Amino acid sequence: MGHAVRSRVVIEHLLKKKHHVKISGAGKAYSYLSHFFPIVETDYFRIIYRNNAASYLLTFFNNVLRFPFIFFKSLRINALIKSFKPDLIITDFDPLVDYYAFFQKIPVISIDNQHLITGADHRQIVKNHSFSFFATKCIINSFIIKKNKQFITTFVPGKSLDDNVFLIKPLLREAIIKAKSTTKNHILVYQTSKSNNKMIEAFQCLPEEHFFIYGFDQSKKIGNVTFKKRDEKIFLEDLRTCKAIITNGGFTLISEALYLKKPILTVPVKSQFEQTLNALHVDLWQYGMYVEELTPNLLKQFLENLAHYGQRLKTYKTYTNHEALGMIDFQIDSLLKERKK
Repeated sequence: MGHAVRSRVVIEHLLKKKHHVKISGAGKAYSYLSHFFPIVETDYFRIIYRNNAASYLLTFFNNVLRFPFIFFKSLRINALIKSFKPDLIITDFDPLVDYYAFFQKIPVISIDNQHLITGADHRQIVKNHSFSFFATKCIINSFIIKKNKQFITTFVPGKSLDDNVFLIKPLLREAIIKAKSTTKNHILVYQTSKSNNKMIEAFQCLPEEHFFIYGFDQSKKIGNVTFKKRDEKIFLEDLRTCKAIITNGGFTLISEALYLKKPILTVPVKSQFEQTLNALHVDLWQYGMYVEELTPNLLKQFLENLAHYGQRLKTYKTYTNHEALGMIDFQIDSLLKERKK
């Protein structure tokens, strides 16, 4: 969903600039973006979760079995490229379109947050996660093999490792930029997968707190825990008014929480280093707390420190998308001029 939300910001900007745009996407991205634009549906690799952890074995076999269907649907991308004849392809960590661009020699701009792992220097913060860091770098490099220009969204300062790599602020949906943050008594909870059931037990140990949970695709209430189905308008209202956020390590929600000055308790999905890196940064900058496993005691500790996190969040500067989109515009124009030579 984070990729889709960010892509919507970029697509709307491109359309305002009078570019001719064709869109493809799969899964949640297709479901979300199809509400706003014509889009070609493809298929994609999936991560299988068990007990709030990414299962490498199940993920591998699931995608091996599904690969013929993924490949068959990906031919729609090839057909789209042949009929549309694009001057440029922009990918938000979609490997299939990147491979087609490589073989057809079409310039590529990459916009995502995953490449923070390969495109910026943060060796000190990941020194205790060397194996996961290395393994994830290999996966990222095999996913996106071609990129003429690369934009990496990040909510912390950093330095790029290449002249064609640009670090930019997170691209935020307009509703977040316009939102007026306020504080009510509920805590917003968002889960990448439906497999973290132990978390519910921890919430019920603090009956005085109220938790609104998204990600389980259910609508029900159990004591102080209210499950909510996906609804962007209601979700944004709960986000704008919550007193804190509990999430995995997803980049987009963390970025939105920081913009709205919401303390973050992050419980990254295990074996998914991208989320761990985001959580490490949240903890390092004291915008919230990083835990590997949520327990009632750790939850209580986080809530007792909300005032401290609130003070730290005051140092996080708000912004608009103008600067980042301007940088993207410049590189688009540059690549198009080179292509016409």
